Amino acid sequence: MQAQSNKKKVQKKNPGSQPSGRKRAQKMETRQKILEAAKKIFSEHPYSTASIRMVGSAAGIDHPLISYYFPTKAALFVAVLEDVTKIYYQANTSWFEGLGEMSASTGLSLYLDRLLEFTSENPEALRILALNLVQPEASEIVPGYRRIQKLLSGNTETFRKVAILRSSARETRMFTESFNTLVINYLGASTHYARILGMDPNGHAYRRWVKETIMFLFLPPLKQLILGDTQDSSKSGGAAGKH
Repeated sequence: MQAQSNKKKVQKKNPGSQPSGRKRAQKMETRQKILEAAKKIFSEHPYSTASIRMVGSAAGIDHPLISYYFPTKAALFVAVLEDVTKIYYQANTSWFEGLGEMSASTGLSLYLDRLLEFTSENPEALRILALNLVQPEASEIVPGYRRIQKLLSGNTETFRKVAILRSSARETRMFTESFNTLVINYLGASTHYARILGMDPNGHAYRRWVKETIMFLFLPPLKQLILGDTQDSSKSGGAAGKH
């Protein structure tokens, strides 16, 4: 009886893994809180001018504590890039759902509606890209820069897989690179472009203008990519894309 009583006392003193489980949950919660604050800061300031102190202030956390989770500003920025590029890539893939059987006009219109809705709810992703996309030659100023390039290349591959194209790989690349660049600028740097137009960057009028402009500029070449240009394709060694 005495042995059983002592065993119960030991069990009470060592309740098992619950405290460590709660501690891990708290650490994950703190890490996510830091990441969310970092997204805000890095979407408002380029990497070169943002600071760990700014992130700590936005998160309501003493900035020295951030080094426990992210030892350097570079490590924190790379973690933010991993998060936003993953979310954006997955979202972009979903925007193509159901477009394969639509006309070019209807499909592009629906794709843009989905894109605009996403960026309205998640403005940080394209803002971070817009602030850090331009990389000086032979420098490593922006850590994780290749993740941005990988995202844009991935979006191009998704387009190639989904769209039934009769154009050369060169034409397709020209289209997607130009499309991505314009989207990043108009939506990632919306404050700048909306002010030029005298519009509210967060207003419906500006987003409608963005959609109409992209439709105007990219619908004709999209139709050409789908219909194909046999003369250019023969010069480029054959058509590329899904048939």
